[in-house]
Amino acid sequence: MNKKSKFSIKAQLNSFKHALRGLKITIKEEDNAKIHLGIGIIMYVLSAVLKLKKIEIIAVLFSIGFVIVAELFNTAIENLCDYIHPDRHKQIKKIKDISAAAVLISAITAFLVGLMIYTNNLIIESLNLL
Repeated sequence: MNKKSKFSIKAQLNSFKHALRGLKITIKEEDNAKIHLGIGIIMYVLSAVLKLKKIEIIAVLFSIGFVIVAELFNTAIENLCDYIHPDRHKQIKKIKDISAAAVLISAITAFLVGLMIYTNNLIIESLNLL
């Protein structure tokens, strides 16, 4: 049985560095991650432009994070599947499809949250311009 090591700032910083490397790899290699991140940045900027309420910004940030996290898990699962079984395989396809479905559901959820928040605020903003 492994003996648990003592807390180390250096080890924690290395762990953070590894996580950032994983994020960088995903953004570099996955087109959908680039798209999701780009849309997330646009939505956050739009939140500032529309001066959303704090609770609306929290909802937007959670939605963006939800999609990015789903994309990261999907990427990890796909890479693991490709490593375990590089050739086409019916079960691997099923696993990848289910993983991709998680990203789809998160993106649809984020879209609906954004639709509810931004539609209302864009209508109010356009009425203020009249």
